[in-house]
Amino acid sequence: MALAKKLCLLGDFSVGKTSLIRRYIHDDFSLDYRATVGVQIHQHKDDIETGQGVVRFVQVIWDIEGSRFGEELVTNYILGSAGALVIGDATRADAIPSMTSHARAFLDLLPGRPVVFAMNKSDLLAEDEWPQADELVDSFGGELVYTSALTGYGVRSLFHALGRRVLEIGA
Repeated sequence: MALAKKLCLLGDFSVGKTSLIRRYIHDDFSLDYRATVGVQIHQHKDDIETGQGVVRFVQVIWDIEGSRFGEELVTNYILGSAGALVIGDATRADAIPSMTSHARAFLDLLPGRPVVFAMNKSDLLAEDEWPQADELVDSFGGELVYTSALTGYGVRSLFHALGRRVLEIGA
């Protein structure tokens, strides 16, 4: 038996949300950048390891444009989500404040739902240069995963981390 849940990817424009989905679902990457307008919806089945064993999880992934919260359309896209991936660009100085803003807005709409953070484009920096974002985990719970949509580093772990958290709390 498979369990289906809606998941959202949130973050500013060009942080790599669509590229992370493409890497996860198709194991592919493209340098051709096209901003998401509105929302793109993807469905992906995967086996998620939980404390209760392996669960076949159907992820209905909503790739939401990089608009700021407060806009009625973005708010409507988020409603009904079981959890969110909040994505930041590791090379941007404002990554953590932006991710904080997205996480806070999501949890204001859907308190208690799990949030997992991704610091994407980590391949563009040496590991000792990766932004430390412990305050995100401390403030909101969840996990922080360093990812690279280009190389695939951490991508599967990112989606599995959110899947596990959603399945554990039954959102």
